Amino acid sequence: MARTRRGRAAAVHRSRLALAVRPAMLSLPATLLLAAVLATLWTAWRSWVLPPFPGRFDFMAMQLSASWWATAAAIETIVQAPADKLFWAEMAWLGIVCTPSFWALFLWSYTREELPSRWRLVPAVVGTATWAAALANDSHRLMYTTVHPVSDAPGAALVYSHGLLFFVVTIYLYAFMVMSIVVTANGVHRATPAYRTHYVGFLVAMAVPWVANVGYVTGNLTLFDFDPTPFSFLLMGAVFYWLITRRRLFDLLPVARDALLDAVPDPVLVLDADGTVVEANPAARALVRDREPLGRRLGELPGLSVLAPGGCAAAPVPLTLESDGGLRSFEATRVPLTSGSRGGGRSGPREVGCLLMLRDVTHRRRAEARLEDTVRRLDLARLEAEERLVAEQEAKRALKGFLSMTAHEFKTPLAIIDGAAQILQLDAEVKVPGMLPRLEKIRRAVRRQVNILDTCLADDRLSDPAFALRRDPLDLPALLRAAAAAQGDAAPGRRIELDLKDCPAGMTGDGPMLELCVHNLLNNALKYSPAGSPVRLRAWIDEGPGGQSELALSVADQGIGIPADEVERVFDRFFRATNTGTAAGSGVGLNMVRRIAALHGGTVTVDSRLGEGSVFTLRIPLREEALCEEGMADMPAE
Repeated sequence: MARTRRGRAAAVHRSRLALAVRPAMLSLPATLLLAAVLATLWTAWRSWVLPPFPGRFDFMAMQLSASWWATAAAIETIVQAPADKLFWAEMAWLGIVCTPSFWALFLWSYTREELPSRWRLVPAVVGTATWAAALANDSHRLMYTTVHPVSDAPGAALVYSHGLLFFVVTIYLYAFMVMSIVVTANGVHRATPAYRTHYVGFLVAMAVPWVANVGYVTGNLTLFDFDPTPFSFLLMGAVFYWLITRRRLFDLLPVARDALLDAVPDPVLVLDADGTVVEANPAARALVRDREPLGRRLGELPGLSVLAPGGCAAAPVPLTLESDGGLRSFEATRVPLTSGSRGGGRSGPREVGCLLMLRDVTHRRRAEARLEDTVRRLDLARLEAEERLVAEQEAKRALKGFLSMTAHEFKTPLAIIDGAAQILQLDAEVKVPGMLPRLEKIRRAVRRQVNILDTCLADDRLSDPAFALRRDPLDLPALLRAAAAAQGDAAPGRRIELDLKDCPAGMTGDGPMLELCVHNLLNNALKYSPAGSPVRLRAWIDEGPGGQSELALSVADQGIGIPADEVERVFDRFFRATNTGTAAGSGVGLNMVRRIAALHGGTVTVDSRLGEGSVFTLRIPLREEALCEEGMADMPAE
């Protein structure tokens, strides 16, 4: 970008090397320019104290060049003599050339990739050459052909006529301006929404001086009869102040990058194209304690030579290193780092290095080893448990067979004993009446043993998954009377009251199983109630869920009752209430009642009060299809 002038004084070139002391006045334009210088220097200082960011040197050089330019312009407005004004106009050319050049280099480094330091020679050489040519303009007239004041008033501005060199430099500077616009616009297009504000800020800050200069070159814009370009740096400094303090322009990217690397607990190394470590986080430095990793090739670091470029695939590679006196396991992942294409995009992206991440998987590997050991031991335990289960099932089948055989073997002599007792009773009624009580006692004992054997056999049958109910038509009143008579015989002197006036005449079901239910309920009631209290057996037809008819059968006693916290468990297998004392029992009878009721599609419940007695109620639907087709499908696991 070129700074133009309206005129040039016709003479007095020789006096510019030694400035004469002439009256000077600090005008408003000079005040504004000096304010721009202070703002620009403040921005440069703020940038210097911030953490390093891409293109920091170019940004600092741009700020100092802008300060040079604005200072020269301010002094030019302050001095009065035309020769002095011309001298400071020529002095400004170093800042005029370097400011846009370094600005373009900074934009490229910040938005794309860090440029090599040799590129900084371009603005430095061109700026110095242009500055020297401007100071030597008297000998060649290539920068200014003529110079004269706009008026005869003291301190009047100068009007410049430009030579060939001026236009060449102008083309050079506008080329940098176009490059800056293209680079920034491309950054806006590629940036994520979080960073798009930064690029827009670049465009705004860059556009202010360029718009001012283009307006001045075309003769459409002046400020106090001077070039407004230096004044525009005041506004650009304000824009940068906002970007730096409000949007964290230079803080965000480098600080976030460093914080991210430092916060990563796993070692991370950045390698250049030659495999040299150029960056490493604290975890990576701690991993290589005996040697500083920065500046060394990866192959020179202990244990990491296998990860050198060409030896590390993109897929994770297992790696074991010694650290802190022990072995640590890592998974190394190589992430290529590429730069933008060069030469108009013909060559495509090129790899400039790689990011090497070592993920610490020591705890995971140890956990996996422990898990494998646990799985192995569980497999062994499973095999052992399966063997024991097979042995237990074999033993259970043998036990069931033994019990079944024993029960049948016992029932045969018991039947013989009971039959002999019946014959003796008939003979004793005539010959020895005094023997009848003893013979009856023998028969009650036989019936009690038969009931016990039937219960054992029934429990074994109910535990068989293949067990199925019989579907026999039953004379229900006769079944209940027989059960009550048998229990009455087994408990002489006890009274069982029957209430069968509402009892259904018949139903379909498994007669032996239902009779066993009644036997168990009556036996429990007689066992846990006082000798003088009656046990009441009642049967009636009730209305069940859905309006269907069902048999309701209750057995009520006035015995010891069941503790409130144990009522829910009284039907569990092998459970006995804590207040049963020394009364004989196995905890199987009530559980058997519940299972038989479930097989018939019914339920059994209890209403008990401690010390007052219990009422067990059995409910069975009076329809054939209520019988379970699949055994104990509705029963909880025992």
